[in-house]
Amino acid sequence: MEQVADGIYRLGTDSHNFYVLTQGDQATIIDGGCSREWSRLVDGLDSIGLSMDAVAGLVATHAHADHFGIAKRAAASGVEVSVHHDEESRALGTYQGRFAVAPTELPIFSLRTWRNFIPLILAGVLKLDHLDRVGTFGDGDRLDLPGNPVATHTPGHTEGHTMFHCPDAGVLFTGDGMATMDLLGKSVGPQMMDDRFHLDPVQARASLKRVEDLDADLLLPGHGRPWSGSPATALIMIGS
Repeated sequence: MEQVADGIYRLGTDSHNFYVLTQGDQATIIDGGCSREWSRLVDGLDSIGLSMDAVAGLVATHAHADHFGIAKRAAASGVEVSVHHDEESRALGTYQGRFAVAPTELPIFSLRTWRNFIPLILAGVLKLDHLDRVGTFGDGDRLDLPGNPVATHTPGHTEGHTMFHCPDAGVLFTGDGMATMDLLGKSVGPQMMDDRFHLDPVQARASLKRVEDLDADLLLPGHGRPWSGSPATALIMIGS
């Protein structure tokens, strides 16, 4: 587990991230990694002197398998799991529609694709257990969890995709609405994911305007390294 800011830790692989946000002796999990990453979370918490008993809640930017993989196990351990209300059907497995990008849509003969996706496969991205129940929040809600993340609805990647702003810490968790690596190539820095990954690429790009004026100087994406700078500067680099 890598500390990326005061009280904020990154877990995952070279290809994806999820985070632990701590405040005192309690923690919030931001996203839930892949299905085989439970021990990675438990060991990471142990390394900073915490256990699952310290986890007050898990909030997900969206319910794809690389962000929601351990959610059911967390819920079974007594952790309250929450998503934006437009993401509820995905979390419960009742969603009817294009859930995520299909492997056949990706350039499977590209070495770069395999280099980025093999770590995800090994982490268990091919399995997703849906929940029996899930908590929900709305746009603008300040969540009663350690770090007090504020939910900003940024649809496009999925209907309920949400970024989490921690104004006191100056941090924005961007999920898959904004990345700092190209899963199909080699570019780094603030960028949109390839259109194939989004349910509605046009809406995903338009949603970035919703975070442009947020007061943050550290962006923590679902894919790629942390990036120091404001959302407004990142949007200039992206061209939005």
